[in-house]
Amino acid sequence: MAIKDVATALTMLAMLGMIMGQPGMPKKLEKEHICAGCRATVTEIAKKAGPAHKRFESRVMEVMDEVCKMESFRIYDFPPPTMVQACKVFLGDHEDTVEQSILAQKSDSLETLIDKICWKQTKVCEGVDTTKQERPTVYMDGKPVGAKSEEL
Repeated sequence: MAIKDVATALTMLAMLGMIMGQPGMPKKLEKEHICAGCRATVTEIAKKAGPAHKRFESRVMEVMDEVCKMESFRIYDFPPPTMVQACKVFLGDHEDTVEQSILAQKSDSLETLIDKICWKQTKVCEGVDTTKQERPTVYMDGKPVGAKSEEL
């Protein structure tokens, strides 16, 4: 029995090591990660909960329970593992605020809702530069990828 317990403990430690060592997983979440997590999480919840005038508490809670998954964060500022981690931290700290604001939204735009939750209520984006940063140029064979190729 003791050998089985040791084997189980070693397996769990190995799995934890793999999770923590995943590409895209920062060692420590920065304010920028939490802000991006807030903006993306609010966007995904609002999108998946349906039109503002048709939202019910049970549906919003269901969406909030399921939102912090890789599939939800494939197109945002940071790699999906980082966004999932930021989503979990953000909702862990501000779940009630998000739920109340999503349910109270009547006809405000998504941008207004994000501003209300991420800047005014939770203040997680306060002081964060959220302007779109230019992506680094990727080179292949000494030429930027996506650049117009020269005619031969």
